[in-house]
Amino acid sequence: MRRVTTCLLAYGLLLAALFHIVPPGGLFFLVSVFLAGSIAVGLIEYREGILSLRISLDSQIEKADSEKKRLTGEIKGSDDYISELKNKEAVIVSLYDVTRKMSRELTFNEIFKALSTFLRENFIFRKSSLIILREEGEALKVSKVYKVFKEPQDNEEDKEYNYDDIVKAFSKDKTEIYMQKDDGSTFAAIPLLSENKFVGILTIDNLSKADFDRFLIVAMQFALGIKKVLLYETVEELAITDSLTGLYTRRYFFERFDEELQRSKRHGFKFSFLMIDIDDFKRCNDTYGHLVGDAVLKETAHIAKGSTREIDLTARYGGEEFSIILPETDRAGAMLVAERIRKKIEENIFTAYDEKLKVTVSIGLAVYPDDSQEAPDLIEAADKALYAAKSSGKNIVCEYKE
Repeated sequence: MRRVTTCLLAYGLLLAALFHIVPPGGLFFLVSVFLAGSIAVGLIEYREGILSLRISLDSQIEKADSEKKRLTGEIKGSDDYISELKNKEAVIVSLYDVTRKMSRELTFNEIFKALSTFLRENFIFRKSSLIILREEGEALKVSKVYKVFKEPQDNEEDKEYNYDDIVKAFSKDKTEIYMQKDDGSTFAAIPLLSENKFVGILTIDNLSKADFDRFLIVAMQFALGIKKVLLYETVEELAITDSLTGLYTRRYFFERFDEELQRSKRHGFKFSFLMIDIDDFKRCNDTYGHLVGDAVLKETAHIAKGSTREIDLTARYGGEEFSIILPETDRAGAMLVAERIRKKIEENIFTAYDEKLKVTVSIGLAVYPDDSQEAPDLIEAADKALYAAKSSGKNIVCEYKE
C-alpha cells in the first residue's frame, strides 16, 4: 500500500510540473497517462499482495498438515499403547485364570491339562513337555513326561528328546535355557523347583524370544502348582502305602479291587488275582530276628512289584502276605507272572545285617469271571489256591480248582 501511495505522489508532482510546462491542449493527455500509470502500479501491487498472501497461506497449510501428521502419529502411538495394554491385561487375566484352575487340581495330569489350554490360547509354539523327576538314591531320574502340541498333526512327526540329557544339563546350574538351533527353530527349558528341590523341567519348542519372558512367568506359577501336588501326593502316599515295603495298603487294595471288578464287568474283560505268602517266615524271624525279617519283607515286595506291569497293583495284604491285581490278564498270562515272581525270589540271595539267606514263596491264583464274579468269593478262591500250594510242599504256584 505504501508503494501505491508513493507512486501516486510521484505522479502528482510530475503532473503539477507538467501543468505549468505543457500547453493547455496537452493537459488531458497528461491526466490520462497519470491515471493509467496509477492503475498499472495498483494492479502490480495487488498481484504482489495476492502472491504474498498465497505464500503465507501455503506456509500455514503446510504447518497445519505437519501438525496433523504429528497428532495422527501420537494418536496411533496411543492406540498401539492402549492395544498393548489390553493385550497385557488379557494375558494377566488368562494367567490368573489358569493359576486359579491349577490351584484346584491335585494331580500332575490335571494341572498340565490346564496349562496346555493356556499355552494353546496365548503362545505360538510347536510342543511343550512337562518332565517329572524322581530321586533314585543320589541320582535324579525321569518319572513321567506329559506333552502338549499346538497343532494335533505335530504329534505324528514328533521326535522324542533324550530327557536324561536334559536333566543332566541342569545338574550344576538350575538356570533356564533358551537356544536357537542350526535349522532356525528354538528350544527352551525351565527348571521347576519346590523349596529348592529340583522336581521337574518345563520345555517348549519354537517359542519366540519375545514370548520367553512371559513363558517364564507361567513356569513360576506352574512351579507353585507342582509344590501343592507334591505335598498332596506325599500325604496320599502316606495314607495308601505300607511304610515298610512301600506297597499299597490292604485298605487301598480293596478299593482298587472293587474298581477293577466293576471295570471288567462293564467291558467284559478278564482279570487275575494272586495271593503270595513267604514260606516259613516265622522260622526266619525266630532264627535271624525281626530286623532281618523286615529286610526280607522289603526285598520280596521289591521283587514282586518289579516283576509286574505299571497297570498292575501290588499290595501288602498283611504280615508276610502280598496280593497282586493283574488287569486284562487271563489264566495263562497270570501263571507266567506268578512263576516269574516265584522263580526270581527262589534264586535271590537275601542279604541283611551280615546275614545271607534263601527264601521261597507260595502263590495262589484265581481268575475273574472263571472262578468267581464277586470280590469276596474271588479273594477266597485265591486264598484256597494259596492253601493248596502250601499243602503241596510250598515254593509252588497253584490255581484255584473247585
